[in-house]
Amino acid sequence: MSYQKKRVNSPCFAYKVLDCAIFSKSLAIAQNGSVAAFFFFPLIQFMDSVKNSKFRLYNTTVYCYNSFCSINQFNLVNNLVNKILYVYNYSMSVSANLGTILRQYSKKQGSAFINFREFCDYLKKYASRNLEEQSELVQYLEIPESTILKELEDYQNKHEVYLIQHNNGKITIACITAYSIYYANKFKEILSNPQIPFPCINDLPKQLPSEALEKKSLEDAVNEWQASQNTKSPKLYCILMPRDIPALLVPECVPIHFVTRDAMAKIRAMLKKDEYHDYFQKKVRVANPSKEIAAQAFFTKFLQHPDSSDQTFDFSGDAFYFWNQLCYFIRLDFEKIKDRTIEDTNVLQAVAISEVWMMTLKEKASRQQSKENALNELRTALGRAPYFFSMETILKFKDSKGALLYGQYSEKDLKEFLQKITTECENNELPQVLVFKIETGTRYFIYKNKVFQLAIRLANEAHDTIEKHLTEKWFKVLSNYEKLPEMKSEKDFENCLKKEIHDYSPVLHALLNANFLTMLNYEIDRGSGEPSFHIFSGGKLVPYSELLMLKNTSILANAKMMLPFWYTIPVISWLASIFSKKKRKPVRTKTPQKEFTADDIPDDDEPQKHSKSMNKKDAVQAAAKDISESLVPSGSTIDRELDSYEKIWNKMITKEAHNSLLEDVNCLIRDYTRKIMRTISAQTFDESRLRSLAEGLVKTPNMQKIKEEEALTIYVELYMLRLLLNG
Repeated sequence: MSYQKKRVNSPCFAYKVLDCAIFSKSLAIAQNGSVAAFFFFPLIQFMDSVKNSKFRLYNTTVYCYNSFCSINQFNLVNNLVNKILYVYNYSMSVSANLGTILRQYSKKQGSAFINFREFCDYLKKYASRNLEEQSELVQYLEIPESTILKELEDYQNKHEVYLIQHNNGKITIACITAYSIYYANKFKEILSNPQIPFPCINDLPKQLPSEALEKKSLEDAVNEWQASQNTKSPKLYCILMPRDIPALLVPECVPIHFVTRDAMAKIRAMLKKDEYHDYFQKKVRVANPSKEIAAQAFFTKFLQHPDSSDQTFDFSGDAFYFWNQLCYFIRLDFEKIKDRTIEDTNVLQAVAISEVWMMTLKEKASRQQSKENALNELRTALGRAPYFFSMETILKFKDSKGALLYGQYSEKDLKEFLQKITTECENNELPQVLVFKIETGTRYFIYKNKVFQLAIRLANEAHDTIEKHLTEKWFKVLSNYEKLPEMKSEKDFENCLKKEIHDYSPVLHALLNANFLTMLNYEIDRGSGEPSFHIFSGGKLVPYSELLMLKNTSILANAKMMLPFWYTIPVISWLASIFSKKKRKPVRTKTPQKEFTADDIPDDDEPQKHSKSMNKKDAVQAAAKDISESLVPSGSTIDRELDSYEKIWNKMITKEAHNSLLEDVNCLIRDYTRKIMRTISAQTFDESRLRSLAEGLVKTPNMQKIKEEEALTIYVELYMLRLLLNG
């Protein structure tokens, strides 16, 4: 097989050469035994990897040589590798992209201005020469000039080329992207030599108008590129400067922080000159009579800052304020110059870039601080009553000013925050926030130090509801001369209470059956937290009867007290059960009817509403119903929540004082609600409006005597909703 040097036209040809070489040598190598055979396989493997990595080819060759090969075998492999790498590099330089081909031709010609007909001829030759490497080039073999012109017009719309039409009918292609590399090197040189001027719009050739470039305002360019910049883009932009300052030429491939770094370097170089140093230093100090030392320190630090790194500022201190002052003084003085030199113009350009850049960083820092503050308020809100919150409720959290927290942070920020507080833990303990789910599928978030507190509160609330329900149920059963197993059996009574909790307090049921409850009890017992004997005893959950403080004997006694007296006489009750002709119906559990109080009855002297007012009333009721669905947790009722929060803010010990305070507060709420009903509109009545009304009432002098303001505010909201729902 001959290995004379000749032009390799395609990778396919190289692969054929490689195959022949390998198989011609394989028979001779195979005679050397298993070692030679082992050498043969890496060669095949490196053929397959040629497209992936050049370095892998070299490493495979060296490995074969060092391990198994003779000098002659190594020379063979080395020659093959060199041939393949040549073809590889050659093929990688071949492109079917018209813009890339145009830039290559521009580089070859040494000019950004290209004759259209000459380029068309070059394109056809290029396609025929590299067809085997890029099959997509077949479209350029017999392509008419009109089609090429149309494709170039698309590039012109992207501001990558510019077509110059001459009077004689000739067309010149201006390859704009060819200037990008040239001006990118300019920005690199400025950093080491600030005296080099910025690339200016006036630096472009006269035959290339400014309209050929895509224009961006300085502020838009800085904001966009600071957020996301394509540093591989060949595009060249015309950056419009404020206050009639000449526009800059900035390639997108130059990172924005490089541009701002150059601007800072120019300002720093100007201030280091004797005629400017003391002058501007004095102006900054005089402008801050009470902060002269801080202003002096800022000025010195800025001048001593290395030009090769970014200038940083503490946006929470005075540095940013001093910087704005310095830029203002420089800009004010240089704008007064009538006959500006190139250096004067560069200083104005540098000041404009630096001002916009620092303002962008300031806004970014402000947004970051606002996000952190909002997340801190979210963290605080999760620790307030009622202590457990669904995702829907979390999205409606508001800050102290009444603005939604969601929006001050993004959905991604919220998910990351919740993921962090519900998963991160220390010392193999439970995370800070726990998650539990009720049977409807709703997930709730709760601080782990609030779990037992919430469970005890919900148990107290469920006590009255379940006791009332069982008393009424057992009364009906006894009225029919029947009995239930749970009336006498403690085990059946526990099962009955479990079912009642499941039906009437789904949140409590989910908490008591949560998989983290036992571990949480262990952590509290081991640490210095609150005692857990209310929930656990001997490491086990206390019985439901003890948790709810209910006894079947007490409920049975209360039910019997509601019966007529003859039910208590055994003989009479026995005879009545035998001779009663009353058809016994199966006992059905009915949902307790809503009780109406005198507070809910409208006044007699209240004028009758006409049909329009009734429509308004219905609309307000509908709005109140929507609000109640978001405020009242799933499985609970307004009355139950009112009782819960009333026990929090009403701290009176005696029953008379407790009821008296409750009645006074309810009267205030009723009077207040009657007054505001005239101004309430169904269109504007939402949760935020209800919250503001409740806060306004709570802040009155009569209400300020009650210390539990948060619980009282929620109570007012719920009571107002109940009044509106009841009409």
